[in-house]
Amino acid sequence: MLSDTLGARKVFMWERILPALPLLLLFLLGYLLRKISFFDEGGLKALKRVASDLALPALLFGAFRSLEFNRSYLVLIAAIFLVCVIMLILAKPLGAIIKVKNEAFPFMMGGFEMGMLGYALFTSFYGEAHLGKMALVDLGQVLFVFTVLMTLLIRHKGQHFDFGTLVLRIITSPVMIAIILGLLTNARILVLRSNAFTRQLDEVLKILASLTMPLIALSIGYGIRITKESLGSALKTIVARKVVLIIFAVVINLLIVRLALKMDRIYEMAVLLMFLMPSPFIVSIYIDDKKKNLVDYVDTTLSLDSVISIFTVMGAVLLLG
Repeated sequence: MLSDTLGARKVFMWERILPALPLLLLFLLGYLLRKISFFDEGGLKALKRVASDLALPALLFGAFRSLEFNRSYLVLIAAIFLVCVIMLILAKPLGAIIKVKNEAFPFMMGGFEMGMLGYALFTSFYGEAHLGKMALVDLGQVLFVFTVLMTLLIRHKGQHFDFGTLVLRIITSPVMIAIILGLLTNARILVLRSNAFTRQLDEVLKILASLTMPLIALSIGYGIRITKESLGSALKTIVARKVVLIIFAVVINLLIVRLALKMDRIYEMAVLLMFLMPSPFIVSIYIDDKKKNLVDYVDTTLSLDSVISIFTVMGAVLLLG
């Protein structure tokens, strides 16, 4: 009887984590392809561009088009934006406590890499039918990354800051265009009439969206870069960030998602999953590439946290459902 119960429990646990297996295998495949230099620099850039400029926008358009919006949900969006800001404020004392002095440390605190990892993990466990719920949870941090974080990164790099140029850069990026069009379609400001052409167009977008997970998993696995010199600082950064963010996730889920808004439990899992994600990969794009210590620290932290995030999400799903 006991052996039957243990056997059933093992099967149950395996079924819980099994959906993440394709993502892990593709991640590993990408890493192995790097070992044999499968892509040259141009090929890797092309792969990433297809993922970030075509597949991901198609996925995000569908996600934001289908989000379930209610005015009361603005509280959740604002709370997540505020958490990202608070994480920036906490960076200085937190860095002093864990003794990480790298000047890129504050940028590793606020925001989450949802586009290139979070959505892939969420769909692995909960399916595309619930993407709209993840998009709603994601909205607050999207606003933070494309306004506050990008502004700080540009200023830190020493580039000339022009607000109009920044806004233009943001709203013309494929990801932001997809999000805006998705929101406009959701609000019925932009109405796509159902006919033979739009139905086929929708199928094309679904095919492109389905490429997101494999392309992103391969490119992340291929791009893993860990240096021994930055390993200690990276590990301390990841642990400190996750501990603080898990506390914030519990507070938001309990006070806002569950008690105030009485939302479905899947929203709680969406909040937790997002708060377990690595820092936005955009940090590695805008960080000053002339400073080797910054580049090594950021690349090592993002690479290592991408792997850790997959396993922490698997653990969360296993424990919480």
